Amino acid sequence: MDFEIQEELGVRAGPAPDSQRSAGPRRSRLRVLCLSRNYPSSAMPRLGLWVERLVRCCLETWEPKVIAPVPYFPPLPCFPRYSRFRKVETTRWVDGVEVFHPRIFVGPGYSLYNFESLTYYLAVRRLVDRIRRDFPFQLIHAHFSYPDGWVAARLGRKYRVPVIITEHAPWLPWMDQYPRVRRQAVWATRHSTFVIAVSRSVRDSISHFAGELDHLRVVPNVLDGDTFKLPLAGDQFKSNQILFVGFMRVVKGVDILLKAIRLLADRGRAVELVIVGESLNESYRRDDGRLREMVRELGLDNRIRFAGPKSPAEVCRYMQESALLVLPSRAESFGTVLVEALACGTPVVATRCGGPEDIVKEGVGVLVSPEDPETLARGIEHVLDRRAAYDPAALRAYALEQFGSRPVSLRMASLYQEAIKHFQGSRSVN
Repeated sequence: MDFEIQEELGVRAGPAPDSQRSAGPRRSRLRVLCLSRNYPSSAMPRLGLWVERLVRCCLETWEPKVIAPVPYFPPLPCFPRYSRFRKVETTRWVDGVEVFHPRIFVGPGYSLYNFESLTYYLAVRRLVDRIRRDFPFQLIHAHFSYPDGWVAARLGRKYRVPVIITEHAPWLPWMDQYPRVRRQAVWATRHSTFVIAVSRSVRDSISHFAGELDHLRVVPNVLDGDTFKLPLAGDQFKSNQILFVGFMRVVKGVDILLKAIRLLADRGRAVELVIVGESLNESYRRDDGRLREMVRELGLDNRIRFAGPKSPAEVCRYMQESALLVLPSRAESFGTVLVEALACGTPVVATRCGGPEDIVKEGVGVLVSPEDPETLARGIEHVLDRRAAYDPAALRAYALEQFGSRPVSLRMASLYQEAIKHFQGSRSVN
C-alpha cells in the first residue's frame, strides 16, 4: 500500500539549540529503539517528519536507533513511482541518528492491510536481534498503534523491555472498517507501558475502542522553532493574503475554503489565497485536479495561487508574509501548521475537527465549524478586521511554551523514566 502522509508539511529539525538545553553535567542517555514506518527516506523525504522532529529534539536525553521500513518492490523498471523504494539505503546516518530501512511486503492499496503487522514483524525481527547485540536498548517507542505498535509490543515481550506507543491518527472511523486491525491495535495498547496520543481527540478515539486506559497520556507534536520564526524587523505582511499549507487531500477541506473565498469576494473583500502543498500519490493528484477545476468554476482564477511544494524556509516566508493561515480540515489529529504559523507571528483560523481544539485559543486565532463556508468566511473576516490586535511576539511565545522542543522533550524524558521504573516494578512483583 502507499504510505499515507498523515500530517501537513513539516521540516527536518535538528537537536534542541543550546539556548534550550538544560545546564549542568551531561547524564547518560537512555537507549531507545524507535519503530516508525512514517519516517523520511530518500524515496519519500517528507514522510513522518513530525516523528523525526521528536527524535531530534530528545537527543539530549536519549540515544535512538530508528527502524523505518519501506515497501518491497521487485526490479520492474516500468513502475517508477514504486521502483524508487529500491533505491532507499538499507542503513544511513542522519545528524548522528542511525536509521535502518528494511523492506516489508505490502499489497496494492489496502489489499493486505490486515496482515501488514505480520510481514512487518518477520522483516525486522532478525535486524532487531543484530541491533540488540551492540545496542542493548532499554525501551521501544513505536509510532502508530498499527502495525508499528503491534510489532513493538511483540518485541517488548521478547526482549523484556517497556514499550511506548505514540498514536498520531484518530481511530475513528477507519477502525470500524478493519476489525482484525482493530483487535491488534487494542492488544498492542493494552500490552504497552504507556500510550501517547498527540491530542485529546486522538485520546478519546482510542478510549472509544480500548476503554479507559490508566496508561494513556497526551503529548503534542513538537514545533521546530528554529526554522519557523518571526520576520525581520520592518518586514510587513500582506494584509489581504490568506495562506493554506498542506497536502491536496479531501480531508483538508480546501474545497470549503475555496467557497469561503468566493463569499468574501462577493462581499467586496480583495482577498487572495495562496495554496502551498503537493500531491504525493494518485489519489491526491485527483483531488488536486478537482480543486483546480473548482477554482475555474467559482471564477476565482485571479484570487487563487497554487504555489506547489516548498522548502521549510520558503513555507516560513509565506507564513511571515500572510495576514493569516487557514486550516479548514474535516478531520485533523493535531495540526502542526497551526503552531508553525503562530511561531512566525501569524494568527490562524481552523475548524473544530479534533487536534486544532488543543492549539487554537482566544488571542491566537479563531475556531469555526467544519463543512461550513459561511462560518469559515466570517472567521476569516474576524481575524482580518482585528489583525493589528494580534501581537506576533505573544503568538510565538505561546507556541514555544506549549509545543516547543524543550517542553515536549522534558515531558518525553519524564515519561521514559516513568515507563522504565513502572516496568521494572511490575517485573519484580511477578
